[in-house]
Amino acid sequence: MPKIIAMFKFRDDKPYEECREHWKTVHSEVVTRSLPECRRYIQNVGVRVRSKAWEYDGVAELWFDDMDAIRRSFEGSRADELRADELNFADMSSSTWMIVNENEVFPGPGTAGTSA
Repeated sequence: MPKIIAMFKFRDDKPYEECREHWKTVHSEVVTRSLPECRRYIQNVGVRVRSKAWEYDGVAELWFDDMDAIRRSFEGSRADELRADELNFADMSSSTWMIVNENEVFPGPGTAGTSA
């Protein structure tokens, strides 16, 4: 199952907390509306620490059934609302994304040692 990993910086001309809150609340609703073929959406918010300035403020993960579902979701005007809303919180010139396939190295808690 392919997924999109999107890494981005919040806008410098708006307060960090305002950008983070917009992403967590408003943008999550936009993703739900704009990408009906998205099967799962995770927001990873960077944890601010004194000893390290992260290259990105957040990482989004969007799962799809297949590459055709990704193409359908982002072609034409389907995702225009999504792209427009990204400008409200993200510095798109400092952001990037990629399509990946997961390679699970070991299962999460509760799945180890189970038999089929």
